[in-house]
Amino acid sequence: MPKRKRVPPVVRPRPRKPSPRWDEERRRQLLIIALGAVVLMAVAVIALFGYYQTKVRPKGETVVQVGGRSFSLRYLERRLRYEIRNLTTQDPQTMAGLVDQVPQQVEREELMRQGAPEKGVDLSEEAIDAEIGRRENVPASADRDTFATAYREAVRSSGLSTEGYRDIIAADLAETALRAMFEGQAPKKAAQARFRVILLATEDEAKAALERLRNGEDFAVVAKELSQEQVSREQGGEIDWMPRGLLEPALDEAIFSLEVGQLSDVITGEGGLFIVEVLERQAERDTTPEQRTSLGSRAMAEWLQELRERLVVSITLDDDQRSSLLKVVQDEISRGQ
Repeated sequence: MPKRKRVPPVVRPRPRKPSPRWDEERRRQLLIIALGAVVLMAVAVIALFGYYQTKVRPKGETVVQVGGRSFSLRYLERRLRYEIRNLTTQDPQTMAGLVDQVPQQVEREELMRQGAPEKGVDLSEEAIDAEIGRRENVPASADRDTFATAYREAVRSSGLSTEGYRDIIAADLAETALRAMFEGQAPKKAAQARFRVILLATEDEAKAALERLRNGEDFAVVAKELSQEQVSREQGGEIDWMPRGLLEPALDEAIFSLEVGQLSDVITGEGGLFIVEVLERQAERDTTPEQRTSLGSRAMAEWLQELRERLVVSITLDDDQRSSLLKVVQDEISRGQ
């Protein structure tokens, strides 16, 4: 029987253990990489925090507060773009003027939206939808898909959020209804007067004018020469029949308390210094449609002022925020060029 050949054993090399020096080096490298990652992450966090603090957070700060509702700088920027794009003129000075006008407009609109229900004005979602449909020429009989398509396009083209767009519609509805209501409540008859007036800027000018009148100079001559009241100056200061309640309080009180033909003292009013002479007065005289419109507007303004005092209302627009709004104006001017 043949002998079996012996197969030599396979000798495998024994794995070498890494030296302590190599382990230390590798740990050092891993530590450096980890520290680098931490540093990069810290830099990124600081950069993001700085961006948030300087770019994002200020946009969310409240700049208009009306009752329980607040409006941010971001909202005002979008609203400013909307107003600029709906201007009939692209005059840069007119655009810049909107920086101060838009916050006041937002405040006034919100006052009307919050106050309208107490006057019985319907600002329901259905009423707003109906007004949107009317503006977008969507028939009342159209299906919901037709309305939704027109609605989405109206919001998109406005550049506003859905809520911001509906706010404008609601404010327009409120103003139209409130104005009609106050004009409808204006009296058909009212105490009225015809009078002459001279408006002056300084006390010295007013005293000099009054002295000339008391020395017998004709009122019309002095009015044409000195009065700053543009509407009446060329008519010698004469103003036709005016209902009580349309003039500022100090002037109104003087005109309806002086004797006919009596010259007033210098009257200090909100618009300047006045001298008046009553030409004619009636306790009851028919009001014209134009006068009723003016009386209604005055009554509505007084109601809004009462509402403003009743609610918490504020506009806090600092220099940085105004600069942000002016940047919007500059962007829109560049866009239109």
